[in-house]
Amino acid sequence: MIYVMSDIHGCFDKYKEMLSLIEFLPRDTLYVLGDVIDRGPDGIKILQDMMLRPNVFPLLGNHEFTAAVCLPWLMEEVTNQSLDALEETQIAALSEWIVNGGGVTIQSLKGLIQEEREDVLEYLREMELFACIKAGGRDFVLLHSGLGHFSPDKALEDYELEDFLFGRPELDTAYYPDKILVFGHTPTRILGGGDKILRRETWIDIDCGCVFKGGRLGCLCLDTMEEFYV
Repeated sequence: MIYVMSDIHGCFDKYKEMLSLIEFLPRDTLYVLGDVIDRGPDGIKILQDMMLRPNVFPLLGNHEFTAAVCLPWLMEEVTNQSLDALEETQIAALSEWIVNGGGVTIQSLKGLIQEEREDVLEYLREMELFACIKAGGRDFVLLHSGLGHFSPDKALEDYELEDFLFGRPELDTAYYPDKILVFGHTPTRILGGGDKILRRETWIDIDCGCVFKGGRLGCLCLDTMEEFYV
């Protein structure tokens, strides 16, 4: 079976409970559509669990992207000279990361040895922006957010990074006629879907606000289209 979940945001207990609920086996496949880290306390713990599972495939979220931008120089020894060498863009990226819940992730990284931090950074850098798969007789495009600046004739490889990480659909947004976009990033409650997976004709939003009060972690089986919640 092929499963998708998104925007776990450090909720390790919900993540593990979901794997148990779907009875996730080595022969199954799980795509995690970004934003594993930040806001909740255990994003690094989730990443490390995912890294040990060859049948779990992460896609890049905006929170992972920000972390990947900041980590290389955060991992360097801090000296007056290195602080003077920081560029305004680096400082702005770090500020944005902290404002968006990155403080808990930075604290978790402090508890790792350098080799573990480097492994996490390498894992972030290897994350793909999208995946095209077939399941249950349907074609799917998996990505972190709704696809920005969409054009039906535009190849996925021709989109900008921001289009994969920050796109937000409207309820009447239409994508491809012959395949379904599956994404997170925008909590379904913002689009009127409450705390449940929101399905439209050409897209499915699976971000059920896991880390927020009253939110849940949603998971969708693409073979059967069955929904699971924790």
